[in-house]
Amino acid sequence: MNRAEHFLDPFFYPKSVAIVGATGNQMKMNYHITKNLLRLKFLGKVYLVNPNSDEILGMKTYPSLNDISDDIDLVISAVSYNVTLKIIKDCTKKGIKRIVIVAGGFQEAGKKGEELHREIARLTRESKMRVLGPNTLSPINTSNNLLISFHSVEKLRRGGISFVFQSGLYEYKLNWIFSHLGVGKIIDLGNKMDINEVDALEYLAEDPETKVIAMHLESMRGDGRRFMQLLRDTSRKKPIVILKSGRSSAGAKAAASHTGAIARENDALFDGMLRQAGIIRAQNLDEFFDFAKIFGFTDNLPGDNRTVVVNLSGGEGVIATDACEQNGLKMAKLGEKTYKRIREIFPPWDIPLNPLDAGVCMEFHMTDFSTTYLNKFFDDLTSILEDEEVDCMIMQLPSMIFAKILATLELSKSAISGMMDGITDIFLRMKERGKPLALWRSSMDAMEDDFVNMLESKKIPVYSSSERAIKAMAALYKYKSMRDKQRWMQ
Repeated sequence: MNRAEHFLDPFFYPKSVAIVGATGNQMKMNYHITKNLLRLKFLGKVYLVNPNSDEILGMKTYPSLNDISDDIDLVISAVSYNVTLKIIKDCTKKGIKRIVIVAGGFQEAGKKGEELHREIARLTRESKMRVLGPNTLSPINTSNNLLISFHSVEKLRRGGISFVFQSGLYEYKLNWIFSHLGVGKIIDLGNKMDINEVDALEYLAEDPETKVIAMHLESMRGDGRRFMQLLRDTSRKKPIVILKSGRSSAGAKAAASHTGAIARENDALFDGMLRQAGIIRAQNLDEFFDFAKIFGFTDNLPGDNRTVVVNLSGGEGVIATDACEQNGLKMAKLGEKTYKRIREIFPPWDIPLNPLDAGVCMEFHMTDFSTTYLNKFFDDLTSILEDEEVDCMIMQLPSMIFAKILATLELSKSAISGMMDGITDIFLRMKERGKPLALWRSSMDAMEDDFVNMLESKKIPVYSSSERAIKAMAALYKYKSMRDKQRWMQ
């Protein structure tokens, strides 16, 4: 089955969307569902349903779905749980086959909620309607500017990472996600009344726009054997990152309180199955996004685990070296040719090549801030990636260059921005060497924020610490090793 034949495709590529419960009141959460589609210029038609308004945001509104004469591909039911059943019945009458139920208050909300859940499930099953949710938002598709969210989103950044969530935890981070990651699609499964993790994985596995799949799961609702087979098959062609929460008994109880699902899986068994399937498992939310980023931004996997660390502080170099060993990366031994090239930027004494203290090198050589000199300095560092004994490089972000230039030359912010752009181009040339590169932050100040945004807009991954950058790089190597093992066993 190709992507276009899958039942989920019209959820991501609807020609028309009806928002039931649309509002022009900016103080209500539903307001942004409509506003985002208009602001981002969704490529399909939008119909607004609200029996108490004639017009919302300059658009005509309809009292009910049945008052819309055109065909509707996707309905977003953004009304309260006690009105949802009526909306389902209206969809059935109109022959609508796809609906997103935003409201909570069903299986997770006691006996009455469970009864309502069962009744809606029965009606949608009988009418062959496919349901995303309840207790969910999404879908999001950057290729047609489709975004269903309670939060105001100003800009989408298109890329190859597609996310599957079982919670709205990503909702508050949407603007951060689009500022720092390249996104293809996002789907939130919510309570999984109908559509589950197997359906989502099956679809994204065949989606040519999805290069990396990142899944957050609290429980399993689909066929477990089918899910594991899909993981094994898909991981041979696309990296998959999974964050499984609800691992402890207390965590499983907390998951049930907001999704109505019981996480009965044995976590140790689940972990072993993921390893056999060649899946990268994130232990927390930071790792989940960190791993997704490096897979999404890196064009080539490392040939092996031989790593070079370039730091600005000797102490940070020691911390990074420890982290490499703890995460299965080996410190590379550079060749004589590389030594002779790098020796040109050494201080007046010899220093180790790996980790390389670029900070002390800059103290003695960064006396000329011209573009020519900066290019020469970083070109010498780039030669490290040409060494046959090097598989990847992790480097501390030299943001203090801009602070020094600003203080010394009193340049304008626009001039500094231009220099940032120039150094970004240098890092792009490093990436062109075909070996994975990851950076970590130094100053954590506002000026560095601008530099990080510029770098990540060009798919150069930046992390808040050397440990996080190294863990992400280690995930690349781990995936490469697991995939090689799978091929050997075939």
